Amino acid sequence: MLCRQRPATALLRRPLAALALTALALTACSSGDGDTGAAAADASRGPDASRLVQAAATSSTQIGSSKFSLTSTTAIGGQDVTFAGEGAFDYVKKTGQLKFAVPGADGSPNGGGTIEQRIIGPDLYLTLPQQAGVFYRLKVADVAGTSLGASTNPTASLEALKGASGVQRVGTETVRGVETTRYEGTFDVAEAIASASGPSKAVLASTLGSTTLEAVPFDAYLDGEGRLVKFAQELELPATPQTGGDVLKSRTVLELYDFDTVVTVTAPPAASVRDGAPLLAALRAALPSSPKPSGPPAPAASPTR
Repeated sequence: MLCRQRPATALLRRPLAALALTALALTACSSGDGDTGAAAADASRGPDASRLVQAAATSSTQIGSSKFSLTSTTAIGGQDVTFAGEGAFDYVKKTGQLKFAVPGADGSPNGGGTIEQRIIGPDLYLTLPQQAGVFYRLKVADVAGTSLGASTNPTASLEALKGASGVQRVGTETVRGVETTRYEGTFDVAEAIASASGPSKAVLASTLGSTTLEAVPFDAYLDGEGRLVKFAQELELPATPQTGGDVLKSRTVLELYDFDTVVTVTAPPAASVRDGAPLLAALRAALPSSPKPSGPPAPAASPTR
């Protein structure tokens, strides 16, 4: 029978909260391996700077592990809604954990509860704010092409930087105590999707490819070893029925730190695990196919137990 708890669709019925989820899928966590450090001080603009950022994106899939924070603020209809999350991921073992604070109906940062993801190899365990202590089990491969994809494949979205162009050095900034060089530019959406492969391609196609965007502006912050330690991007989606007739603007900021940290994730107790198939089906059917913004763990419906 249906769960008697508050339906997960309640989050999507709140227009601001639902639309605020869109920006999160377009950014994920990753970093470089240090091969580009020597060039960081010299590349200032044009092809050299573009290649530097592209190299950081390419090498990002080779990092061992890191902690990360992710913040996304969406402005629409004169109101702002912010999602904030923290986690850690082992890119070799494909193991990680992520928690998002869900804003309340009034926009309060933590008023909507918490979404938690635990990724252990091929398996994803997901909790919903309305059902504390219940974990829905899905296969990571099954959600690559949904709004869950970016958060379950943390290196995927940064592959978009392979399409970076017009990059220039704009200054320096300290990020979590680390001196970084800041670069700004844009990446071509079609090129980013075309250059990706495997799960990363599915993630980018289901997020960037489902919008009307042709190019996305970004800021990339590289440390002295050429590692990407901060990534920010701004999106503007035109007014559509899906945005309630308002222009949607969002800014997403990802910070990476504590590289090579030990990541330990345990599976939830068997008694608290439920079949995630109904949730996955509802998630796939929840949002219009095109054009649409897309987000990370968006609770789409209340699954059966």
